[in-house]
Amino acid sequence: MQLLPMQEVIGQIQAGQPLPWGVRDVDGNLLLARGHAVDAAMLKTLLARGMFVDAAEAARVTSAARAAAAPRSENFFGRWRMLQSRLNTMLQKPPPDLQRAIEEVITVLIGMADRDPDKMLFQIMRHDQGRLQLYSITHALHCAAVCCLTSRRMAWEEPRRRSLAGAALTMNLSMIELQGCLAGQVAPPTPEQRAEIHSHPLRSAAMLRAAGFIDENWLIAVEQHHETANGKGYPAGVADMIECAQMLNFADVFTAKLCARASRSAMLSNQVARDIFTENQGHPMAAALIKELGLYPPGCFVQLQSGETAIVVRRGDSMNTPHVACLTNRNGDTLATPLRRDTSKKENSVIALTPDSNVMVRIPWETLYDD
Repeated sequence: MQLLPMQEVIGQIQAGQPLPWGVRDVDGNLLLARGHAVDAAMLKTLLARGMFVDAAEAARVTSAARAAAAPRSENFFGRWRMLQSRLNTMLQKPPPDLQRAIEEVITVLIGMADRDPDKMLFQIMRHDQGRLQLYSITHALHCAAVCCLTSRRMAWEEPRRRSLAGAALTMNLSMIELQGCLAGQVAPPTPEQRAEIHSHPLRSAAMLRAAGFIDENWLIAVEQHHETANGKGYPAGVADMIECAQMLNFADVFTAKLCARASRSAMLSNQVARDIFTENQGHPMAAALIKELGLYPPGCFVQLQSGETAIVVRRGDSMNTPHVACLTNRNGDTLATPLRRDTSKKENSVIALTPDSNVMVRIPWETLYDD
């Protein structure tokens, strides 16, 4: 039997409700059976004593919750829009039980990442760059999605994946409004804004602790998500960050650079990947993130050897042979129906990424997928 510290699955428990699994000691002996109701005082005592749960039992609970939370009546794009709307509501006006609300979003998000990774990347690349007032919500969701995908590639265990995704969703909780203002602001931040930016990791973590969050991986990742390995980050200049914080930092930087702001255009994904890989000297987490997105992530526009302009729909068997759908012919004329091309063939090979500004064709992106 593999045991997990009870603290790592705290999101599955609610004071006053039946336990979803048995509580065990360090040797695996059952202390409290599944279904036993625990009040807040008892829950605090169990956590303080460092109790454990059966990892397999906890995984079954997570799978059941994920299945129950996943909407069935909408396709992926509809579910994504619903998730963004829900996140917008809870971050703008945090509910009394913020942790449960965020945990539910994490469950749905991880499920979507595991089932439809290409569609998730497509949605990140093709989001509406003009809605700058929603930048804080969009960025939190994109960052959490990339964390879900990359942690899956690195084979992180479920509890750590959830901590990482949760930290991504809540890292900027204390500056939601300011983020939206900064995204639409052409002038540099004012001294007052810089002070708020510098302190927001600690303030966000403090807000989470005040709301009852106790997952230290989650909380420390929020505190350290702007720290860097060279010790030049903020707010504390910490060089030895925890792994969740390091992964969160890479995802934060990557997704931020993919988004346009009033003061700059969005960067091309290959340029962002090159900068992150070079600046971090091939760090394995940075490498994992870049491999997950690929050279041509779904949702980006590409120029083919044939002269056609296409959009990437799925990643291919190799990083330079994505599945694409042509939007224009070699003369630049819009095609009535997007045409699939095999980029492993020389005449259809991808020769370059194309900036969004060079592509005028816009269609309902859902039509590029079967569902």
